Amino acid sequence: MNIEQKVLLPGDQRYTIATPTGYTGDKPVPLVLALHFAGHGTPFYGRIILEELVEPALRALEALIVAPDCTAETWSDPHSEADVLTLLDYLSNNYAVDAERVLITGYSMGGNGTWYMAARHADRFSAAVVVSGWPSPEVEGVDWKVPIYVIHSRQDEFVPLEATQYAVNSLAEQGAEIKLVVLDGITHFETHRFIEPLHSVVPWVEGLWQDKV
Repeated sequence: MNIEQKVLLPGDQRYTIATPTGYTGDKPVPLVLALHFAGHGTPFYGRIILEELVEPALRALEALIVAPDCTAETWSDPHSEADVLTLLDYLSNNYAVDAERVLITGYSMGGNGTWYMAARHADRFSAAVVVSGWPSPEVEGVDWKVPIYVIHSRQDEFVPLEATQYAVNSLAEQGAEIKLVVLDGITHFETHRFIEPLHSVVPWVEGLWQDKV
């Protein structure tokens, strides 16, 4: 993987991008959009979640992995939402991205952003993976379209499991394609310990994408 920090003009949106080994731009590849946890004071803050969790966990997908910096206080803020969509458009127009294989994922606040973006922009994503993120209110009443995999620890002291279980059960009753994996023994701030659980979603994602290659 080659990791670079870039700025999208004219809005000065910072993002970190990891390109898979052997990427030439001749053949479309999957895209993983990774949303970071709370905090955005340090420039290229998204690089932390990319390097510490998403890239090592999802490297096997051989995807472009992009981690933008949140441009507002939350990913559900209209400003940051618009910036994410602008970045997705830019990536689609300037990289060889397979529009049928776009995964959104995030941790903590980024997990909340994943719930939010997948609920509101189902046409943009073919899969979603939430890690330790609280469900967005937008989940309620949505005709859910995006297959979603949810990872949460029973010992999460910051984001209670109960709200996640309720949202998952509610969507499952509506017929959504949804899977919940509950972990034991990991606290909310042990981000690195979610690498293996996140890596375990690779076969699930590949199964979703097998007819889209």
